[in-house]
Amino acid sequence: MKQFFPVLVCLLTVAISSFAQSTETFDIATFQAPADWKKQSKDGVVIFNTSNQQKNTYAMILLYASGESSGNAKGDFESDWQEFVVRQFKVNTHPETEPEKTAAGWKIITGGAAFQNDLGPAAVLMSTYSGNGRKFSVSAMFNSRDYLPAIEAFASSIELKKTEPGKQLNATAEKQQPQTANNQSGSQPSTNQFFAGNGYTFTTTNFDDGWHAAIKSDWVEVTKDDTTVLLHYGITITDEMRRDLSNSYWNQIAANRYQVKNLYPTNYSVLKDFPYYFVQADATERATGKNVFVSFQVIPKNGTAYCYEIVTPTRDSFSRQFPTMDQIENLSRYNRFAIAKSDLIGTWQAGGGAFTQYYFVSSGNYAGMNITVSNLRYVFVNGTSYRTEVKAVTNIVYASEKEIGKYTAGNWDVSTTDQKGKLSNFSAWFEATKGGRILHLLNKKYSSEHYLLGKDR
Repeated sequence: MKQFFPVLVCLLTVAISSFAQSTETFDIATFQAPADWKKQSKDGVVIFNTSNQQKNTYAMILLYASGESSGNAKGDFESDWQEFVVRQFKVNTHPETEPEKTAAGWKIITGGAAFQNDLGPAAVLMSTYSGNGRKFSVSAMFNSRDYLPAIEAFASSIELKKTEPGKQLNATAEKQQPQTANNQSGSQPSTNQFFAGNGYTFTTTNFDDGWHAAIKSDWVEVTKDDTTVLLHYGITITDEMRRDLSNSYWNQIAANRYQVKNLYPTNYSVLKDFPYYFVQADATERATGKNVFVSFQVIPKNGTAYCYEIVTPTRDSFSRQFPTMDQIENLSRYNRFAIAKSDLIGTWQAGGGAFTQYYFVSSGNYAGMNITVSNLRYVFVNGTSYRTEVKAVTNIVYASEKEIGKYTAGNWDVSTTDQKGKLSNFSAWFEATKGGRILHLLNKKYSSEHYLLGKDR
């Protein structure tokens, strides 16, 4: 590992200067993406990767969503190393670490390890930044020193936003009020907002970056200054709509609200690997008569279309606020609403399935299939007690595990203590859907433990 330590030193520094080159943003980090590397975005992680098939070399850079810090930089590093390196990449080599450093108010632990995989020897490096109540990790995996300059340049470009403990996004949550009462901002709640409550306590959220979200019957309305965003609830993609996602959904759910002057439909991609379905228009709002610039993106996920409709005064205003497509997709995080203890009472569950097909490495012949189906159920009782049950079937083998205990709940947190005294702390929030809510429980220590649960009515 000594040969890789020059890059460790670079990874230890949080950049505090500005760059003339444009930057990208993910979570609390801004950075300059490595040139000509492919980018993938998944839940909680951004991945840049590159390879050279002739030389049989590769490299990856991974940025992970920030989490709540334990208050100990070394502990944060060890936790994230286990989560992101050991569990996800099966690298069991103990990391060599550099002494703790401090830069721009962040405590930084960096470590690395050499390991062996199917392609031969490789190395993995990870830096964890701890401070302001948060932790943030970035890792790099590579099998050739040729990629070190790009990794070093990327690490040098990272800047982290300081956040208050526990307030990365959420600031205040407003309770549902009767139609005749004023909400916290002093304006009358609309009938649409009242309908959208569906018996839950909170229907609006003020975020600490200035955005305000309100649940409506067909979308979540997100506003900031003179910009309005409609986060439309998911719509099943039909074969007919799939032929032209951009225009099909624009015409179905948005076009009727505008008198369109100029329409700019766009289908484009980055290296043809990541298609975007996008429409923009100069238009007049039929309801207000205002001239606006409308941007409309369709994001397909697992057979469902999520449509984001952004209304700004001008094209320039849109470009300033959303310089990259990633920043449009990140608007989904504003579909987040607080939880009252009474909202939890009842049964919540999630199910899933997966299959894996195996082939013999020596011959390439089919070697069988593994099928797993699982169900998780949380039952919250009387605001104090809970029980869980996990059922799983793998091929013909059935397994079940139960847990009982006590829980406490705040607007954005749920803590459980099981029958053995094990304490689990979750960040908790509701995601609004058409006529209902999805309960998110995200383990504050292990970010891969993220449950999405629907109410069993």
